Amino acid sequence: MGHMTEGSPEQKERDWLAREVILAAGLTDRDRIRILCDLLETADAIRKCKTPEELQRDEAVRIALDREPGLNRYRALAERVG
Repeated sequence: MGHMTEGSPEQKERDWLAREVILAAGLTDRDRIRILCDLLETADAIRKCKTPEELQRDEAVRIALDREPGLNRYRALAERVG
């Protein structure tokens, strides 16, 4: 993607993430644990609703992202927003 300009989707996402980091800095350990538990429960509920074919496709995507070039694409995204 090109460079970030004011109002660009990339800049808006970066600004949103920066605000989220500031908010997260004020969380207690108890808050963080509750949030992580909620995320695990949500992921589990989503997984239980999927067909075997959807689960197989999800696993294929996970494997692709763990390898090259998926990992490189993920790193590039992290660098752009980080």
